[in-house]
Amino acid sequence: MQVLEVGDFLKASGMTKYIFNVIGQINRSEMHIDVLAISGSDECKKIVRGKNWGFFKVSAVNKHPLKNFFQSFLFFKENAKNYDVIHFHETAMWNFWPVLFAHFFGAKHIVLNSHNTYFATNGNKIVLKVLEYLHIFGKHLINRFLEKKIAVSMEAAKWMFTKKTIRNKDYIIIPNAIKLTSFDFDKQIRAKKRYRLGISDDVTLYGNVGILNKRKNQTRLIEIFSQILKSDRNSLLLIIGEGPARNKLEKQINCLGLENSVMLLGNQDNVNDFYQAMDVLIMPSLHEGLSTVLLEAQVSGVKIFPSSEIPLGDYMKDIVFPISLEKSDVFWSKYILNHLYGTRVSHLSFMKDRGYDLKSASERTYEAYLEVTNFEE
Repeated sequence: MQVLEVGDFLKASGMTKYIFNVIGQINRSEMHIDVLAISGSDECKKIVRGKNWGFFKVSAVNKHPLKNFFQSFLFFKENAKNYDVIHFHETAMWNFWPVLFAHFFGAKHIVLNSHNTYFATNGNKIVLKVLEYLHIFGKHLINRFLEKKIAVSMEAAKWMFTKKTIRNKDYIIIPNAIKLTSFDFDKQIRAKKRYRLGISDDVTLYGNVGILNKRKNQTRLIEIFSQILKSDRNSLLLIIGEGPARNKLEKQINCLGLENSVMLLGNQDNVNDFYQAMDVLIMPSLHEGLSTVLLEAQVSGVKIFPSSEIPLGDYMKDIVFPISLEKSDVFWSKYILNHLYGTRVSHLSFMKDRGYDLKSASERTYEAYLEVTNFEE
């Protein structure tokens, strides 16, 4: 079985993490995987090569729309017929051309995976309105070409697929999934990580993990933390990730005088160890599909305060405390400080029972490929 995975393939991307985790877990000798990276990073290219997957790349549509159009056209013209399954991983359908090209040039089976509940692209109100019209047009246009529709959450399905699709339940939910044992709470790892970071046991360590951009809303995070610091001076905030908002965040930190209290750590390979070290994870995101970070952190038992506007899935109500973005920074800080205490334990079994285990998600994805191709193992 020849499979093409189409996605952004950027280091800090949740979509990329999903592909590497879920698709990478499908260990079948009869299946060969290529990827088509929409922009793509050199780091991800190395990871792809390390998995013995084929790597192709086109320009980012938000930076070079014409290049993306013609490069996508040429790629699918030359390659669409070569694959048994072309699996598109998307956050929105305003750029519907690649799916059209794949169909037009003879793709055998097209699968679409919805990873978000709004646009990942930043823009002003006019730009977003235009994108919204294109997204609505695009999802209706390509609907007939899709043999299998997958979403990471119910909200992501409603965002990407037509009302008829939702009404007829012509889709499947395969949530973001992780290797649960890698994030299980470990007191020894917690102690070692805090020691290496130079953080004593009496410090309350707050954290945030994700690409630094408008959607993840780290500017709001820093404002909330500045309010927390007024009541709890013995606190630190770690922000893990890279992205276009880094310079803006650095200026904000300096402007608020938080240079000694907030650390921008960039991308980190051992994020699981940082969850162990943290006491609190704050996620004031504007939009998410079903956050992988949210799943990882729950296994580790850290207290989590996400925005109530994002999909939360079947979550642990004793450690996850959603707060509306409409609430003030002062409200957020007081609410967090009032819910800090409690014994920290592992939640691995709960997460496994809810289908967030990597093996389960991978098996269901592979089954979807078998269904559309009638491929016999």
